[in-house]
Amino acid sequence: MSRRRLFATALGVLILYAPTTASHSEPSNSLPTKEILSSDSQLRLERTSGGEKTEQLWLERLNKADAMAASKAAGWAAPPFPEDARWFSGTGPELEDLRGRVVVIQTMSTKGPGKAAGNRLGKTLRDLKDEEDLAIIAVHVPDNLKRAESILESMSMTVPIMIDEDGSWCDLVGAYERPMIHVIDRRGNLRYAGVSGSKLKKAVKHLLAEPRPTEDEMPRARPTREELEKLNPKTPFPKTTGSVRSATDRRNQRAEPFYVESYFLPAAGDATGKVVILDFWATWCGPCIRAIPHMNEIQRHFGQEVICLGISDEKNFKVDFAVRKLKKQDFDYGLAVDTSGRLKNFFGISGIPHVAVLSSDWVVRWQGNPMSLTTDMIQEIVDANASMVDSKEPLGALPESRWRNRLGRSN
Repeated sequence: MSRRRLFATALGVLILYAPTTASHSEPSNSLPTKEILSSDSQLRLERTSGGEKTEQLWLERLNKADAMAASKAAGWAAPPFPEDARWFSGTGPELEDLRGRVVVIQTMSTKGPGKAAGNRLGKTLRDLKDEEDLAIIAVHVPDNLKRAESILESMSMTVPIMIDEDGSWCDLVGAYERPMIHVIDRRGNLRYAGVSGSKLKKAVKHLLAEPRPTEDEMPRARPTREELEKLNPKTPFPKTTGSVRSATDRRNQRAEPFYVESYFLPAAGDATGKVVILDFWATWCGPCIRAIPHMNEIQRHFGQEVICLGISDEKNFKVDFAVRKLKKQDFDYGLAVDTSGRLKNFFGISGIPHVAVLSSDWVVRWQGNPMSLTTDMIQEIVDANASMVDSKEPLGALPESRWRNRLGRSN
């Protein structure tokens, strides 16, 4: 594998901000959240309000994206249907009016597996069709809507069908392309998100056996945005102080998309979501050479929390590296060459060594001589960066708005 390929893997976060070429892509508005839950069993545990093992067995095995969305939806008050919701063949019920009953909601579409899901629902609950405290509703996802009405006419569905034209309701309950069965308990909480069709009757019977709620037993309200912020306070990035010498002050600005021509020594580890330190240097620069032990100390101190990369614009870098009797083992961090000086020019560097510290959103947080950069200063940036990208969201965080994002991109 080429050094270019190796380093592209090691600095994946940087490649996200590279210019448009055959091997690079435009920067996105924000880095995708990297979910770090360790196993499907953890996801299933979060998808029940109580987490009992028996209830976990009723849940369908989902891919990580769907399971993560379902885990955030379950356990909270079921969101009401939109006031202007479009219903197939008339009007549908209000979820508030169904409090005290168990409500089964099947998401579906009128093509492929989504169509089959709608047809299966009635058959699955045939034994419970006379249960007065059970309500069944279908929700058509915002897919294949042009043909939805005509295809629904041909289907033998007798339950109310809400057509979620913009996907706003589906986003709130974590339902996407794959058909899902959600069950709302008597109290009005979305108790189970993503129930297996084969276990649906057991889940429904379990909830039907629970007593009706009293008037003061309200569904579990999801925390407000302000309450969520209190649950997950953000660590601020350190304030910029002093002036920047021998370079343009780019602090608190998003840097030029990452670009180098070649890689001499790949950086170790994946830089996704991490702090990146760029050291602009040259083999002929005495102060740069004297700063190498300090940069090594920084990389060793932070390990995988920080990715350091030295960038030189020397045209004969390999030759000069050998002439000055430098060795690869002298460096505990990566080295790259860019004779065009693209990033160096962005920073307006007129004197080296010069270091730029960037958070994972590619915003410059610090600039200056590497010898002035301390581990305490970096730690403040690392802590703030971790707070910004932490995927362990507080209890009550909404599922990702996948339908809204998808439909927004297609319009």
